[in-house]
Amino acid sequence: MIERVLPGVSVETVAGERAAQQGVTGVVAMPLTLPWGAKVTELSPSDDTRVSLGYRRSDPTLKLVNEVLNHANRLILYRLNTGTQATGTISSGLTAKAMYGGARGNDLSVIVEAAGDGWMVKTYLDTVEMDSQTVTSAAGFTANGLITLEGEGALAAKTVKLTGGADGDAESIDNFIAELPLHEYNLIAYTGTSAEDVQKLVGYVKERRDPEVCDMIQLVQSVTATDNEAVYHSTVGGKTADYELTPAEACATMAGILSRCGISDSATSFDDVAGWIDVSTRLTIEQQKARTQAGEILFVLRNSAVKVFYDINSLTTHTSARPKDWHKGLVVRTHDKYAKDLQLLLDEKVIGYRGTRNGIRNSVEGRNLVKGMIAKMTAEEYVDRGYIARRSDEDPQGFSADDISVKLGAERDAIDVKVGIKPNDAIDKIYVTVVSQ
Repeated sequence: MIERVLPGVSVETVAGERAAQQGVTGVVAMPLTLPWGAKVTELSPSDDTRVSLGYRRSDPTLKLVNEVLNHANRLILYRLNTGTQATGTISSGLTAKAMYGGARGNDLSVIVEAAGDGWMVKTYLDTVEMDSQTVTSAAGFTANGLITLEGEGALAAKTVKLTGGADGDAESIDNFIAELPLHEYNLIAYTGTSAEDVQKLVGYVKERRDPEVCDMIQLVQSVTATDNEAVYHSTVGGKTADYELTPAEACATMAGILSRCGISDSATSFDDVAGWIDVSTRLTIEQQKARTQAGEILFVLRNSAVKVFYDINSLTTHTSARPKDWHKGLVVRTHDKYAKDLQLLLDEKVIGYRGTRNGIRNSVEGRNLVKGMIAKMTAEEYVDRGYIARRSDEDPQGFSADDISVKLGAERDAIDVKVGIKPNDAIDKIYVTVVSQ
């Protein structure tokens, strides 16, 4: 057990004794080098990305954004580069400047035309008019997400194409990692190929999953076998009608799928891989077996459809603390979601004493109230929905209220809570014997 210094809830998931032999879901965080955009952009599948990212989501430039949002509910996109902003001179002392650095700024144009006693300022991206404003002076122009007008010069009739925009170099992955604690998400998609970056990201995931933090995030990457239940090792790319994806790039797709599945579904044989018509490498049965045993999660072509082969993480070394079923993605996602939901419940309803406002003392009665809260959440949110097994004659390891222990801790302001749960896995293997009568 970890001894807390700060007030709060520590939740540690451990393997309980076995017979022999409410947190965020659907949200992916991803770092990319891009030709346009803010440092951090949060996107939903229905968002128009022409202003925020410079292209429609369907453009191959944004293929990795598209791959995530084909499946995930939300994407937290971190731009690894800043770049140089494109500019264009409208008149002496007045410049049109791209909102963001990057080469996409070179595709912006500004047309200024006389309009009565004022001026009409039109902003074009490629040949598409994106914004039109009628103003009496440059000071009256409102930044439109694509350009700003800088300087004190006067407006004049002119057509200006912005130039000088450049993408610049990608910054350290450390900056992305420093940004992550500011956001709520459940999966990181790493689409690069740097072993050093992966090492840093794995270290960050381990740190955040520490019981004192209880931020149950996971990572999808293609670079190294990490032997960790919180890291997916996705090693097969794919093909769509419009573009191809390397194994590293396809981690965006896998992260979106796993995020969508959450604890409601297994990704095994997931066959709704949007837009994919083939995989980058078609594996034989023996290759599928070998790579599965090595802890790789694969895309395969089966019955003319691209599917996720088997919902597994990279854990391959099994111990009493990390048993064999922790190799299963659905099992670990269920553990993770339960741990986070339990932490949120106790943090919001139990920590501290608030008198008549849901106040709970560290007494026998108070601890029984805590046990009741946990039992209610577990039954209603997990057991009744089929995510966690229910105690029965057929499954004596299933959950009942007797699996919750709430005891006085070593200190007067502490309680020790232990909850035994058994996640229901999907049916991934079927053994059939046909007997000829």
